[in-house]
Amino acid sequence: ARPGLGGDPPTGDAAAAAAREEFRSRRLSEVRAHGGRRWENEEGRSVHARWKLAIHTRPAQAKGNGTGEQAAKKDAQVMYLGLSTCVLPPILTPSPSILDFGEVTAGQRKILPLTLQAEAGVDPQHLRLDALPESQCFTVLSAPRTVEGKPFQLMVEFQPKLVQIYQSVLQLRTQSTRVQVPLRGRGVRPVLKIQPEDGVLRLGSVTFGKERKDHTKEELVIHNDSPFELCYSLETVLGADPNHTGPRPFSLTPSTGVVEANGSKTVSVSFRPHRPLALFREKVLVNVPNQKEPTFVYLYGHCFKYQTYALSGVDFGAFKRAEAKGPAALADSLAAGLGSGADPETGEFEYPQAQQSEFSLEFREGERTQYLLVGASVPPGYPSAPQNTPAPAFDFQIVQSEYSKYFTMEAPEGNKPDKMAKGQVVPGKPPIKVAFKYQPEETTSLKCGDVDLDLLSGIGQWITCQVKGVLSGGFVPPGAAPTQEISVQLRAYLQQI
Repeated sequence: ARPGLGGDPPTGDAAAAAAREEFRSRRLSEVRAHGGRRWENEEGRSVHARWKLAIHTRPAQAKGNGTGEQAAKKDAQVMYLGLSTCVLPPILTPSPSILDFGEVTAGQRKILPLTLQAEAGVDPQHLRLDALPESQCFTVLSAPRTVEGKPFQLMVEFQPKLVQIYQSVLQLRTQSTRVQVPLRGRGVRPVLKIQPEDGVLRLGSVTFGKERKDHTKEELVIHNDSPFELCYSLETVLGADPNHTGPRPFSLTPSTGVVEANGSKTVSVSFRPHRPLALFREKVLVNVPNQKEPTFVYLYGHCFKYQTYALSGVDFGAFKRAEAKGPAALADSLAAGLGSGADPETGEFEYPQAQQSEFSLEFREGERTQYLLVGASVPPGYPSAPQNTPAPAFDFQIVQSEYSKYFTMEAPEGNKPDKMAKGQVVPGKPPIKVAFKYQPEETTSLKCGDVDLDLLSGIGQWITCQVKGVLSGGFVPPGAAPTQEISVQLRAYLQQI
């Protein structure tokens, strides 16, 4: 059917009846000129036409043979194909005529309305929907009903599973008409990046207080490096030591959100410990659907009763489930020898002291350096009303012994090696590394006179050396000693014959 054969010319003047009649006459003449005919029913609600389509056939001509080409033209035949067309006025009008969802992140969903309007004066239309193919990821959420004078909205959902283009057709049927609405959409994959890139956030150390209001904060930045919006959700994979009577030690706000195209969103990460513990750590998944690789955030924090603290060297990086599991708070409180239980004066429950007083650092084969971290927590009352406290300080000395000549220390690492180290630490800043160095005598010759002793290589003994340390300054719990005594045992294997 040729365009415009079944309708009136676009005119807003109802009095231009002559112009409309001329338009119809011109269309009728055009149809007849092409061998067809056109007529309308008595009510004028439908326009019909019949067409003749000429089909010309002839035998394939022989290549390079003039006689064959002439014969092919002589044997040419013409056949006619009859076509009938019918144009009806709309009874049910969809808006929009094409439902285009645009670009949607794979795994997310988008919902758009489809408005159906029945023409004035028609009978109520009983709506029925044909099923959509599941593979195209389109779903009609609204139940069909009878469409009368008022518009009716169908809510259609698009939830792509893969990164590709999706297309389908929504078939709407009534007792009087049939309507087809094309559905289109595209699944896309946004590009997720975070800052810091390694996902490790160290939230420092907090001085424990009974009110448990002190906390520290850091920022996690989620970048969307793509022209599509990114929906994220922060989900805890491995949780820190749980708080059964209050908020979790780590909180991330907002935990869900949308990052605009080529934009970023800042997530506030808070650390509010509920008990003294040398190491809190938590693993969080940045859940963005359809990513090639999962992205994790690793949170670290400490809490001590004394402001000045020392702990064994910790690798602040990615960790697995087995590494994240530590003793529970109740098990700690019941453990013998940790000073836990009830306060003899108040009768209130007391958490065990998280600060170790004894450390053992072992130098394995080929290792020459071991570390101890020394730092200072944020002052009590931080961040709302931090208290003024004496400067936190440390003092370490290697105890003279038979094997002390093989060991030195640097505080912080990189300073001049010595048998003693003193200094101060800044509250709230990352702890410094106190490096203990093992320097055995390098003997390469295993000969005694003319005798080769290579078979005795590796023979030796384990040696030990003691280091005494004192932590002072900073906040001290009421009634506690003003300093903390630390004992470090250095253990190494000395090869000798």
